[in-house]
Amino acid sequence: MKNAVIAILQIMAWAIPAFVGLAFILRTNESYEDSYAASSVKVGMSLRAYKFLFKLIGVAIFLCAGGIFYYIHLYEPHEDISEKKKFWDGVKDSDGAIKTAMLLSAIAIPTRMGSTRFPGKPLASLGGKKVLERVYEKCAASKKAQGVFVLTDSPEIEDFCGKIGANCVMTSPACQNGTERIVEALPKIDAEFVVNVQGDEPFIPTSLIDSIFDIHEKTGCALATAATPIENPDELFNPNNVKVLTSASGKVIYFSRSPLPFVRGEQNPAEWLKRRKYLKHIGIYGYSRDTLIKYSRLPKSSLEACESLEQLRFVDAGIPIELVESDYKVVGIDTPEDLALAEKMLAQKE
Repeated sequence: MKNAVIAILQIMAWAIPAFVGLAFILRTNESYEDSYAASSVKVGMSLRAYKFLFKLIGVAIFLCAGGIFYYIHLYEPHEDISEKKKFWDGVKDSDGAIKTAMLLSAIAIPTRMGSTRFPGKPLASLGGKKVLERVYEKCAASKKAQGVFVLTDSPEIEDFCGKIGANCVMTSPACQNGTERIVEALPKIDAEFVVNVQGDEPFIPTSLIDSIFDIHEKTGCALATAATPIENPDELFNPNNVKVLTSASGKVIYFSRSPLPFVRGEQNPAEWLKRRKYLKHIGIYGYSRDTLIKYSRLPKSSLEACESLEQLRFVDAGIPIELVESDYKVVGIDTPEDLALAEKMLAQKE
């Protein structure tokens, strides 16, 4: 209602002056002669001068009306126009068909068949379902994601995605890690914030996935990840368990295969755990679109090369990382032995 009233007033603002101006300009000679004879303000003017004056006034009023029209419709910024522009800027034309506006949130599952320790593990059977299928189901149950995409360079995985109704984006075999796959697939994912879920973690809780979206909504962070407290001293010095060093405020400082901080003069790992809470990294990330684009332009860092940890490229570039702490104990499928252990865990849960 308010917008309708404003629109009517805007039309009146230029239409009424335009009508008055035209009335002066198009007035007949007879009408001018009658008004001239009855006028008390002609102050010695001739009829010709009288007509010229009022036609000049009419032209001035009409030009003012034109200026008002230009300002209202062509110059003055409108919120509704800018909002429409924002919407249509997000609309893309794909294969000749208009698709919906850019997604606000999406999940990407980078995966491949060519694992060194366990070739073909995404399509290995686990409790009557494929490992990848179980990961996809966890992601599809998210209440926050508007889309779920499997990213791969394997035709076998693409075919399997078709069978289970999963969106699949083919990426280059040259991609070195999951983040690079997401960067390559970003034009097709087309989302403002993307959560990267490992394709070999069939037990990852949907609640943990959604917590990454939650921290982004809460803080507006460009990058987020997760970790879980280390309780077993044997895990502390295992280089396959990536440790996360945090500040007092909970922000990520560093990732390392070594335990950080180092407790000087103490040989017993159990005592280390009493001195400080150590966190084990969970390989889930949430990135803003701009962060992914920035990552694609960053050179491989020396820290990343030393530890063989892709997330250190962000640390080296000074990109702040928010951390979600979870009680989820990572159960990744890296070897056939891991798959056998996962089978036992699944049987116990059922």
